[in-house]
Amino acid sequence: MTAGRGRTALLLLVSSGFPLSGLGFVATYRAAFGGTDVDGTTPGVHEMFWLSVGLALATTAATFVLATNRRRAGAVLVVVFATLMSLPKLLRSPSFFNFFDEQAHVRAVRALLDGDRLFGENPLNRVVADYPGLHAVSATLASVTGGPVFVTGNLVILVARVAGCLAVFLLAERLVRAPGAALAAVVVFASNPAFAFFDAQFAYESLASPLVAVTVLLAVRLGDEEGRARWVTAGAAAATTTLVVLTHHGSSYVLAGLLVVLVLGRLVTRRPPGAPLLVLAGFGVAAVLGWLFAAAGYTLTYIGPYVVSNLTSVPDFLGGRTGPRALFGGFLPVPAYERVAGFMAVLILFGLFCWGTVTLRAHRRRPDLWLLVALGTVYFLSLPLVALRGDQVVKRLWEFAFIGLAPICAAALVLVVRLRPRRGLPITAALVFVVFVGGGVARSGEHIRFPGPYIPSADPRSMTPDVVAAARWMLRAYGPDHRITGDRTLGVTFGAIGMQTPVTYEEDGYPVWLIFIPDQVTRQVLTEVQRAGIEWIAVDLRTANRFPLTGFYFNDAEPGAYVDTNLTRAALSKFDQGPFERRYDNGNIVLYRVVR
Repeated sequence: MTAGRGRTALLLLVSSGFPLSGLGFVATYRAAFGGTDVDGTTPGVHEMFWLSVGLALATTAATFVLATNRRRAGAVLVVVFATLMSLPKLLRSPSFFNFFDEQAHVRAVRALLDGDRLFGENPLNRVVADYPGLHAVSATLASVTGGPVFVTGNLVILVARVAGCLAVFLLAERLVRAPGAALAAVVVFASNPAFAFFDAQFAYESLASPLVAVTVLLAVRLGDEEGRARWVTAGAAAATTTLVVLTHHGSSYVLAGLLVVLVLGRLVTRRPPGAPLLVLAGFGVAAVLGWLFAAAGYTLTYIGPYVVSNLTSVPDFLGGRTGPRALFGGFLPVPAYERVAGFMAVLILFGLFCWGTVTLRAHRRRPDLWLLVALGTVYFLSLPLVALRGDQVVKRLWEFAFIGLAPICAAALVLVVRLRPRRGLPITAALVFVVFVGGGVARSGEHIRFPGPYIPSADPRSMTPDVVAAARWMLRAYGPDHRITGDRTLGVTFGAIGMQTPVTYEEDGYPVWLIFIPDQVTRQVLTEVQRAGIEWIAVDLRTANRFPLTGFYFNDAEPGAYVDTNLTRAALSKFDQGPFERRYDNGNIVLYRVVR
């Protein structure tokens, strides 16, 4: 009895590391918001951030070791760890959604709550309207609870992330038959470069990608069940497949491919796939193709340029027409140890993946192993394209690749612990920590991870409270749906927060930079304003003579993009003359109404 009480007391003491880690994240972002030095960084925030991550990892491992029912403890720790690793994004955006990709989805949810129909036109991103899964779920929750979109939207994404991590836990446990390996798989999965920020944002892929993991779990479990239970599981998988198809184009393509690979894997290993799996795979492929060509045809136009860019990058490099990009270049500087960890993480993951694959060769007749190995291999195959192009489409494969990569690497990590009983756990912890540090910098730039001074075209660092205040003022004072133009940040903010109709080159084809670049109100400026039917012009005076972080203010087709594009103070102030009326000015953001 005394020993049991002592163990419980020790377990409670150790698990206190979780709230301490959470407080560490809070302190990190409080310091980051509190002040910055001359180069735009806050001294010590990187170290505070990684100390908090390290404490979370150590607490997870120690709590699991002390637990008596390790399978149950592993599942609980997955929920706690996934929630804790979602804190950085919430603390980075504590008051409103300020990531660029989030704004089209905010607009869609608010439109539904205002009474618009599903599939309504979205002026911020046309393709978003064809995939309303996230919007329908978030709007329903907001309507039922009465909560704001910011709260309900974050809750939807958090629940999805936890569900995805639990699916990875069960996939790994099914393969390795050890709760410790399953927990290690979730930790590796959470180290993927997209997990902390990109997959935590309020966007359709953040809901769809965890559902892919859940569907894969249900699909592989079809081989474990018999009779009616198999059809029930297949029905559940079909339901999640449908939600994926209705939520995100890329995720649905990946899922359909994985279901086909699973069927082929069973055929190759001479295990009949069975009618439920065949029906599920057929349904998945049919649903994707049917939705694409019947309801979401614009998707081909939307993703076409990205696909062509990736397909031509390797031939262009081999032909000497292009060169490799500068890794970690083009954005804000990051600590040297993070850059080193970025390279080391790839080597560590590759070594663990190869070792884990060899370790699991005794299970080579299992279709789920083939599926996970194939998924994990995608990560390493994508790296040359990332080195050549840095294309975001290729990087978006990583969260799916880690569904397979994580369980395979976990098998190797468990072997390290078993082979080195005393030093295995510290070695494993060190390897995983390096992977976390390397992954953190590989997908999210400094402007995404931490707050800092205003920078033009830098997503959350550009969408500051005074930008949001201006958008809210316009909605209150003049109502929604006015045609307005501004730089890329002002456009999406006024479209999402102000519910206006931004005029952009991406969605409308108007080269709006012709309105802003001249230092004076020329005939061409007036012609473009009239041709585009613009009613309002939004200006952020802070952009004057400051090079944008992305390399462009409006679109990469603007003159001098990535090289020497520039907006002068005179260019931004010229709307005080001519047929324009200044209606709002908060010191940074100025709104002009076009006088007809």
